[in-house]
Amino acid sequence: MGEFATTFELSNQFLDENGKPVPFKYIADSLEYAFNFTFGNAYKSKSRVFSRKPYNLTKALDYLKKLLVRESRSKKITKR
Repeated sequence: MGEFATTFELSNQFLDENGKPVPFKYIADSLEYAFNFTFGNAYKSKSRVFSRKPYNLTKALDYLKKLLVRESRSKKITKR
């Protein structure tokens, strides 16, 4: 679920009533409510997504991580 929450945040596809991207915390809270579970600390889960070792990933998660990293890097470049 950490992968989903992080992907949803980086995609900026979830907008509030003012048209601004929804903060990660709201996305995490919504996923917890929708799937009846708890992250515990959603931000710790988010950091674990980026710190996983490549040999512990399935191919799907490895692909998702590459997309997340690429998107994160492109956002940093455009914000400068």
